[in-house]
Amino acid sequence: MHSSNNYSSKEKGLGSSTIVTFKRWISLRPIRSALLLIIFVSSIIIHSHPNAKHILSKQLRSSQPTVPECPAAPWKKNESLHGNCQGNALKVNEGPKSATECATTCCDDPECITFQYRSDTGCYQGTDVRLGLEKDGTPTWCNDSPPVIWRGQYLVPRVQDENGKDIVYSDAEKEQFRKKNCDLKTWTPDERQGQCFGLGGKREAASGSDEDCMKACCHDPNCGAWQWSKDSGCFYNKWMFGCLPGSSEAYVGKRKFQSSRTYTDGGGKPYQQVLAA
Repeated sequence: MHSSNNYSSKEKGLGSSTIVTFKRWISLRPIRSALLLIIFVSSIIIHSHPNAKHILSKQLRSSQPTVPECPAAPWKKNESLHGNCQGNALKVNEGPKSATECATTCCDDPECITFQYRSDTGCYQGTDVRLGLEKDGTPTWCNDSPPVIWRGQYLVPRVQDENGKDIVYSDAEKEQFRKKNCDLKTWTPDERQGQCFGLGGKREAASGSDEDCMKACCHDPNCGAWQWSKDSGCFYNKWMFGCLPGSSEAYVGKRKFQSSRTYTDGGGKPYQQVLAA
């Protein structure tokens, strides 16, 4: 995501090293420059405009491949599944080799409600998913914001043997591991760059920086893992799981409009939910 050191006042506000890094990054990936530019400026817009998320989503959609219309079962309007989806609703379809093919084959399949495509992961297709503040129904939840690079790590050893079983460590070994990862000289905050789950709600008081987040987790004897990003803040808990590969490339994704959703709650009671257009 030069030879000259003459930066504008706006560039100085961002930091000259950040500008140089960004310009070099763009020069190495000219094909994706438009998308990368949008992701780069998002940190500026998100804090300065009340409708920042809507603006960025609109800009991102305009830079991505156009999703073909699906007349038989139209895609839900004014939304895109740019972020990661958690759950088992979406499965890999190795046939489609582009976002357009992924969308078209999903449109043609009555059983396919949702699709996502990204160059490094390929095509995912499946049933209904939840988005944003939708809390009920299908267990698969998707994010409409593009993935971000996180910083974070475990404070307890997590190493598996050749059979995939966790290795058991002594209390002394655990303490040594925790001490190492709670020291700014020896910590490894780039250990978990993809989003992890199970960390609970945002820790507002520790969201100022990755260092603040690490120190807060280390100060809590019950904390065993933490993650932080500039836009999302700090999260920590006893454990984290389901960590995704680190990537900031947005997915191309849509879901077909569903007028209602039938689901069963935790107590086994069936419900039908009416959905907005």
